[in-house]
Amino acid sequence: MNIKNLVRHGKVSSVNPEKCACRVVFDDRDSLVSAELFVLQSSCLNNRFYNLPDVGDSVLCLMAPNDEHGAGFVLGSFFTEKNPAPAQSQEISMIKFGDGTTIQYDRESHELQINCVGNIRINGKNIYLNGD
Repeated sequence: MNIKNLVRHGKVSSVNPEKCACRVVFDDRDSLVSAELFVLQSSCLNNRFYNLPDVGDSVLCLMAPNDEHGAGFVLGSFFTEKNPAPAQSQEISMIKFGDGTTIQYDRESHELQINCVGNIRINGKNIYLNGD
């Protein structure tokens, strides 16, 4: 099988949050829509991370080599010239949500910034705040 058939680039056409899966349309294949593809997460057992791409996100997919039903996985999304990265520094880790909320950590300045457009709720047995 040709690697061109295994690794494919497409755009998310629908999302299934309950299954952590989505369907992807492949423009290079006459707008073929995939079966539901599981979206890879960084951990799913004890430490569970959950994040899904949005409809319209450009994604890279790994397709099962001998599956006529279009089974495979969404490996991840990526930034493009039309949709650039929200930060341009290797020292910054950032999450920017669609409503404008951001969480950013700068390793160089050791600064964590949380900018929330809504309420912030912290729950815990004991909450300690300590600062200089």
